[in-house]
Amino acid sequence: MARDPSRILADNGGPLHEVFGLACGLSLVPAMRRAHRHDDVELVLPRGGAAVLEHAGARHELADRRCAVFRAGLPHRVADHEPGVTMAWATVPLADVLTWSLPAAFVGSLLRGGLLVFDAPPALESAMDSWQHDIGASPALTRAARLEAQAWLLRAAAIGDASAPGRAPDAATAMASHVATHFREPLAVADVAAVVHLHPSTAATVFRREMGVTIGEYLAQCRVAEAQRLLISTDETTSTVALRAGFGSTSRFYERFVRDVGVPPAAYRRAMR
Repeated sequence: MARDPSRILADNGGPLHEVFGLACGLSLVPAMRRAHRHDDVELVLPRGGAAVLEHAGARHELADRRCAVFRAGLPHRVADHEPGVTMAWATVPLADVLTWSLPAAFVGSLLRGGLLVFDAPPALESAMDSWQHDIGASPALTRAARLEAQAWLLRAAAIGDASAPGRAPDAATAMASHVATHFREPLAVADVAAVVHLHPSTAATVFRREMGVTIGEYLAQCRVAEAQRLLISTDETTSTVALRAGFGSTSRFYERFVRDVGVPPAAYRRAMR
């Protein structure tokens, strides 16, 4: 069943969990005020200039035609880009990627929140231009696009390299990075504010203004994404997953997971496997 990229499953001050599936687009993209997440592996390719991608609290500078590959289940956004840049993007359902027998190290890196980059040859740009028209046009063309995306992920696994943050983070990014690193621990707004030496109320205002969600919402996004990873990659019980992901109780985890993902944890595990 085709999935609508604009569909939002949960919204509390900003998109939390969206549905993309197999999709592709190319547009003049403004900086995103809100981070979002969706259960896909995503390729992002700036054309005509550089862009800044924030993913899981880290800030990555992407040069012109430098493609990033990452798990979109972690909060991410295009935070900035040079004037006139067009952004090509493609998403592939994580459930598909897990069945493609890609290198274990590559898949493991994606699941843990790694981001890989590689220089995009003209062939990838041409493929993404085709995917925009082929996906959904017919079953045969959609299948062809899916197979081509699989091949490009295999190529990314072979030639991609880990990308380090390119510039000193601003206060909001530094706080997001701290949350993305320490979400398994009990965290209060005051703990996050201390990282950037701001009063908690000031820190909360800065974070929401720059990230589009509250610190608490961003923290919950990170915890839900980690729970999804554990449900996919381990056989641990739901209660163990809840604790390892940073939730204080199984009931709180269950409520938040259903709210963000749309299905209970056990159903999500069955679907992804």
